[in-house]
Amino acid sequence: MKHGDFPMKNPAENPRKWFRNMLWRAFPSPSEHDLTVKAAGVLDVSQRQVKNWLREEHDASLRYVMAVIAIAGAEVVFGRIEGRK
Repeated sequence: MKHGDFPMKNPAENPRKWFRNMLWRAFPSPSEHDLTVKAAGVLDVSQRQVKNWLREEHDASLRYVMAVIAIAGAEVVFGRIEGRK
């Protein structure tokens, strides 16, 4: 699966991987570093925390999961309006 592909259908299979994929969906970026900077600023967490999530080293709390879901959903909607996939 490439970054930006739709996340797994069943997040219970691997919640850390699912959340990593949602981060890529919510914060489209050319690199892990760029995503880390963007997400840390928006979510008000450290860049290290975002890297831990991207590398599937830590679970995210429900607060951050819900925020990323909301941002990813908006990204999908606006991407379709702009003609992106």
